[in-house]
Amino acid sequence: MTQTNAKDPMARPFDWQFCWYPVVFTADFSDHRPYRFSLLGQPFVLYRSGDGHLVCADDRCPHRMARLSDGQITDGQLECLYHGWRFDGSGACVLIPQLPADKTIPQKACLKTYSVKEQQGIIWLWPGAAELADAALIPVTPALSEPGVQSVDYAIDLPYDQSYLIENIIDVAHIHIVHDGIRGGGKRELAKPLAFTVLSNTSVGIAATFRSIGLETSEQDQRINSAMVEFVAPNLIRYTSNYKNSARIAGLALYSLPLAPGQCRLLYRKYSNFYRWRERWKPRWLEHWTQNTILRQDMALIIGQYSSIQKSGQNLADLWLPLKTSDSLVLDYRQWLDLHAQNMPYFRGFKTFRNPEGVDYGLDAASPDLTRLHTHGCRSCSTLMNQCRRFRNAAATAALILLPLGWWLDPVLVTIAFWSSMSICVVAERVRRQFL
Repeated sequence: MTQTNAKDPMARPFDWQFCWYPVVFTADFSDHRPYRFSLLGQPFVLYRSGDGHLVCADDRCPHRMARLSDGQITDGQLECLYHGWRFDGSGACVLIPQLPADKTIPQKACLKTYSVKEQQGIIWLWPGAAELADAALIPVTPALSEPGVQSVDYAIDLPYDQSYLIENIIDVAHIHIVHDGIRGGGKRELAKPLAFTVLSNTSVGIAATFRSIGLETSEQDQRINSAMVEFVAPNLIRYTSNYKNSARIAGLALYSLPLAPGQCRLLYRKYSNFYRWRERWKPRWLEHWTQNTILRQDMALIIGQYSSIQKSGQNLADLWLPLKTSDSLVLDYRQWLDLHAQNMPYFRGFKTFRNPEGVDYGLDAASPDLTRLHTHGCRSCSTLMNQCRRFRNAAATAALILLPLGWWLDPVLVTIAFWSSMSICVVAERVRRQFL
């Protein structure tokens, strides 16, 4: 790829280095400690300097390769906890405690930094040459800037490659089967053949409309002119409903980040300008409860699929039996990878693939660790889980204190108080376990 055309997305071939990658929702990022993440196996550290600027650098101290993300923010500077080296907002090393006062800090002690932007409530990384980092290429969702539009955000890390997540997201056919009866899911009786119309298929992505054959008279279909799904390479799937009432706005913006071989991150964003009052006032963690349920269902299936395919050593063309009336868009995406992803460190198209080395595909889908995959990185859910733990402990303590008091105090009141405390304990523990 030549640098002269790197900023024109329609004039260049796809190159994974010259794209913006969504790292974390701003709501889940703390200004007071370093943030660790990776991109295609390369470790990074993200922090906010004393002047308020975001800084992204390789997650290794130039001194002895300790992880800087294990450090802390001291006086607006990133400090390595191993020997106390400090780095400012430009990545320059400004303090080496062990260096004599008459010695100059060597240039090699400075960090390599990368372009990073904060836009639409997401922090973005550009891993390529900084001079080519054009903020206009960030795949924003214009509808989110419209008056009255509200969004619900949710993030989770998943134990399989990004392409399997994207395949799952654009697989409209699975929703009414896998998520039958789940709030926010589907209904098995609505599982019908699908018709797709591809509007564009280029190096920057795919756009298509779709409809269910046989549901043309449904109430939902009567309200919507068309439903569109877009793949904006390499990270965004956008679902948009075009309502007959043009004032209505609703959709999904589903971003993904390829963390490492066998690991990816989903940043889910649901938006609308006609949410009912309970949706507008619902706490963030309650929506996450629903999404955790849905993702658990998908996760168990995709882990099995991912493990079988990756261990097979065969092409998808030899393994699959795809249907035109359900899998057209999935095939388009995998064939897009055949054409455009050959320069990626690892990928799986329909007829070609490059497996990463050293990945164990014998994955266990039985009990996904939501504490690690979601709760730990979500400010609202981690806060809720800590509060539930405190409520549970306080209620259990109160119950233990109340039980012997029944001998001296009014036994009826004590019994009511005891069982109330036990109920609080049980409810708090049940809620807490939903995020484990």
